[in-house]
Amino acid sequence: GESLEMRPLRQIQAHSTYALKCLFSPDSRLLATTSADHTVKVWSLPSFKQEHVFGGHQRWVWDCEFSSDSNFLVTGSSDNTARSWNLALGDTVCHFNGHHKAVISVALCDSTS
Repeated sequence: GESLEMRPLRQIQAHSTYALKCLFSPDSRLLATTSADHTVKVWSLPSFKQEHVFGGHQRWVWDCEFSSDSNFLVTGSSDNTARSWNLALGDTVCHFNGHHKAVISVALCDSTS
C-alpha cells in the first residue's frame, strides 16, 4: 500500500531536555508543555509565543490539565506535589503536598454543566 509521510506544521524548542506532555487548552488558545527540566511552559496560539515558564516543581513534571475555562492549569511532578496555577497572574494558586510518591497523573473536574 501507499505510505503517508507526515510533516510537522510547526516545531518549537520548548525545553532543554525531555518534553513529557503537550496539551491544548479547551479554548484552543494555549498549549502547555511539561518536562524533565522541572518546568511547565505555556504558549499562546497560533503564534507559539511563550507566555509563562512555571518553575515551582523540584523534579520532572509529568502531567498537566487545564480548567474548563482555560484560566488555570494543574500540574503533577516527581517531587511528590501537585500545583494549581493561575494563568492570568502567572502564579501558584495552590500547592498540594503530602503525596508519598511521584504525582504522575492529574485530573480536574470543574465543569458546571
